[in-house]
Amino acid sequence: MTEVVLARRLNAQTRREQILDIAARLFIERGFEAVGMADIAAGLQVSRPTIYSYFASTEAMLESLFEARLERFPERLSPLLPDSGVVPFATLFRLLLRERELLSLLNSGGGPLFRRRRRAFVQAIETRLNLYDLPAVRRQPHLLPIILNLLISLAYERISLTLEDVGNTETRLEDSDLPQVLNSFIVAGIAGTKDVS
Repeated sequence: MTEVVLARRLNAQTRREQILDIAARLFIERGFEAVGMADIAAGLQVSRPTIYSYFASTEAMLESLFEARLERFPERLSPLLPDSGVVPFATLFRLLLRERELLSLLNSGGGPLFRRRRRAFVQAIETRLNLYDLPAVRRQPHLLPIILNLLISLAYERISLTLEDVGNTETRLEDSDLPQVLNSFIVAGIAGTKDVS
């Protein structure tokens, strides 16, 4: 996240971005439900009416944060995944590890907005992976969302554990053999799936 520069007179776009940066940081640190408009105003050292002039609620801020991050996610995903061949679940997992802020935001609350956005996130990945020939997934369409939710949950847990440790988080996330182990596990599981009908 960007460093907040406290200034009293900023153009509207800069102030809006400042508000969203502080909101994202607080939602991730404290959990969405624990953050109010007063907390965000205090973080920026401005009045609550200033915050309300940009956003009607913390939900509106969260929605704006999700829109910006989810909108660009498919662009980041596409160049890393080939159009055909074996699904590179290890590559997908590594990409998820780099989505620290997005995964943290998606896990900073539990209401309907979060569930809807998590589904949208999974569907964005699922749409891209549907380009692959996965006969077992075609026979059992519930399989891919389950696999993706597993990868997303594991990536978030890995990020959370790493953030609790002080040190070089980028190296720790990437130096593990976990992505390749997960890839082997998922591919073997898909290959071993029998049509149960």
